[in-house]
Parts: sequence; C-alpha cells; structure tokens
Amino acid sequence: MLRSIDIPAAFVFPVLLLLLQIFAVTSVWGTLPFGNRNGDSGAAGGFVGGVGGGRRNNPRLPVSPEAYMSSPEIIIYRGYPVELHTVLTEDGYLLGIHRIPYGRTALSRQKGPKRPVFLQHGLLNSDADWLINPTDRALAFILADRGFDVWLGNARGNAYSKRHVSLDVNEEEFWDFSWDEIGRYDIPACINYVLRKTGSRKLTYIGHSMGTAVFWVAMITNPHLNSKIEVMMALAPAASVANVKSFVRLSAAFVDPIETFLRLIRTRAFLPNTGIHRRIREVFCERTLKEATMCRNLIFLIAGADPHNFNITALPVISGHNPSGTSVRTVSQFAKSFNLGQTFTRYDYGPQGNFEHYGQGVPPEYNLKLVTAPVYLFWGENDLLTTPEDVAWLASKLPNLKASIRVDYPYFNHWDFLWSVNVNELLYNRVLTLLPSPYYTVLPSDNVVPLSNTSRTARG
Repeated sequence: MLRSIDIPAAFVFPVLLLLLQIFAVTSVWGTLPFGNRNGDSGAAGGFVGGVGGGRRNNPRLPVSPEAYMSSPEIIIYRGYPVELHTVLTEDGYLLGIHRIPYGRTALSRQKGPKRPVFLQHGLLNSDADWLINPTDRALAFILADRGFDVWLGNARGNAYSKRHVSLDVNEEEFWDFSWDEIGRYDIPACINYVLRKTGSRKLTYIGHSMGTAVFWVAMITNPHLNSKIEVMMALAPAASVANVKSFVRLSAAFVDPIETFLRLIRTRAFLPNTGIHRRIREVFCERTLKEATMCRNLIFLIAGADPHNFNITALPVISGHNPSGTSVRTVSQFAKSFNLGQTFTRYDYGPQGNFEHYGQGVPPEYNLKLVTAPVYLFWGENDLLTTPEDVAWLASKLPNLKASIRVDYPYFNHWDFLWSVNVNELLYNRVLTLLPSPYYTVLPSDNVVPLSNTSRTARG
C-alpha cells in the first residue's frame, strides 16, 4: 500500500524567506505599501499593537499560550463552553467539528431553541481562524455572545480532520481529494449533522474564501440543501480566480509538472501543522520583530497589504495555527482554475484524465444558477486572491444574490476578514445586521434534540 509524504515546510519557508530577503535589499522594497527596509509599517508609533520597529530595535515578540493550543483549548481559555463532535462523510472521512453552544452574556443563556450558525474556513486553514482575534473581534465568540448556536467546521485533511473509517492518514489514497470532494461530501455531511443535532430546519452559513467555494459545490451537487440554508454570508468569496493578483499566480504556469513530480514521489499532504513544520515557523516567524515583519510582508504579498489594520504581535498565534494542511490536489486546483480563466469547474485532470473522469477533454463547469439559497457577498478592494473582478463575475451568476457589498476601506485584504484590528467597524457589524434573530419565536421542529444528548461539553 502506497504511503504519502508531507511536503516539508523546512524547504518551503526558507525559499520564501530568501525571496523576501532579496526584495528587502532592493530599493523596490521601500516603495511597496507594506513597509520600508527598516521594518517600519508607517503606522504611528511603529506597528499596530505597540511594538516599535527599526534596525537597532528588534525586540522579541510576546509569547501567547494560544499559539500552542488547539481550537477547543482556545475556546475554553477564553471562558466559553465547547463541544467536540465527529461527522462521518458519505465517503468515509471523519471530520472534527466544534460547537460553542452559548456565550458569556446573559442574552446567550436565554431559554428556548437557538438558530445554528455554521462557519467554514478557507484553504490551508482551520476553525482556529475564527478564534484568533481578541474575543470581542473574533466572529465565533461574537456570534455566541449574541445568542447563536455556533458550529465550526474543519475540512478533511486539516489538523482536526485526519481520520477515515478505512484509510490511514499516511496512505496516499487518504489525500486523493480536492475541493470538489470537500464540497460534495464534507459540507453536506456537516450541514445535515448540525440540523439533526439541533432539530432546526435551517442554518446560517458563513464561509471565508475556499469556505465559500465548497459551499457553491455543495449546493450544486446536493440541490436539496439550498432549502436548508437560512442565509449564506460569503466573506472573500471564491469561484473564478481568473483575476488573481497575488504573486502566487506565478506558480500556475508550473502546476502540472510540479503535481506530476509530487505524484511520482507519492506526496499528497501539503503543509500540515505537524511538529517539524511548527518548529520551522517558530524559528523563521515568531521570535523577534524583524522575523515577524518578514513573515507579515509575505502574507501581504500573498493577500494584499494593510499594515495599519494588522496587529503584528498576533503573528505567533496566527502562525501557530496556519497553515493547517490539506491535499496537494486541493492547492493545485486553485492554480489550475487560474489557468482555465473566468469559469468555475471541477478539478482539471488534463485531457486524458478528464476523459477518464468526465467523458470529455475539459473539466465540466459548475452551474452556479443551482445555488438558490439567499447569498450576501462581502469583498475587499485590496484582496489579491479573491479580486473585485472575480467577485463581480460570481455575483452575475448567483440567482438569489441579496447584495454584493464592498468593505468600505480601500486597503481591506484577504486576511482582514478574519484578523483585522477594525474588523467589527468595517465588516462584522454589517454582517450582524443581516443575520436572522438568534432565537426562534417558536420551536423550529417537532424533534428538537436536547443538548444533554449531544457530545460532552467542556468548560473552562
């Protein structure tokens, strides 16, 4: 039986950091919007969070215990209850999802059935991304305190979803998936599980980046699910990626030979959050201000620069949970989609592989007209990954689009949806006004499952 091999971050991160060093010694670096060669962001007093920069001032970053915690541990550490659930998909994957049944406010502890909200992360991420920001700016905690029943999804292959009923995580076959399978199997399984456990007929879905792409796939391949969605909030919505501006688009030209090589050496897992990978990030990104600045600038090169809205002292926690791993195919699907242009298709196996899988030479397009659930799109003008042009194309395809909303801040980037210093004022306050009431006025169904019948609840 073939066994998979992790792509070692020990090779990936030094190469990326070397590129940053090359940029840093050129005059071009000083003209970029995310800082000068002394490491200064241009924000008053240095960096957001109160840490100063400069060649002669390279302080060590504060160490947060949350950088080394799991998502459930962070939830408990913040003073919230948490439940650990396992969802079985139709094709045998066991997904670890987490529930925050109520918050720390009196409002969240009122009696009566609550509306469930399901949050789905993006590419190479985990549900920790909804928790990393300070409690009053982390969407999962905000929703729980408002009275919603919060559920946090984790896609197959990340740190919380690396089990299968018959496949071992070290087997090559375990990693034989792309976002097609995440959308076709993971999302429907999670939606149905949450509705079954809560007794609700519908839920609110909030996705970020790939967390929106897999939603479209789920609704298209399982059309009956549309009626189970009260509203869908798409943050940095992804479908077509024809207009990606990030420098990662340069890899698209080489995606086929790279994937072929990785297949030959039986590599499937891409940047998992395991011991050696975690240690590499500690060394290169988390110890001092200079290292953190370089890693921050890499994030900005990928996603868009917004130094005034990024707390660099949070980087050790962000790095502690990202990347969280996925399959090579899931990552390569984005590059292949860039090559295909303005379309939203299934995975591209190449002409011969497409004939074997689909009976045609090109991958079939997903019909976005089948997404009939009500949708709000939120996008940032400075997002280099899910660009305004691609969001406009997506908006033109959705039949039940309620609104396409530009975040009213010109530098809002791909990660600001999660970790912005001003995310409440710029985004979340607007999102909250569009959500239904957290409490039902009447029972949602006749078969409400009491909380006592669900998984164990842990409290801090």
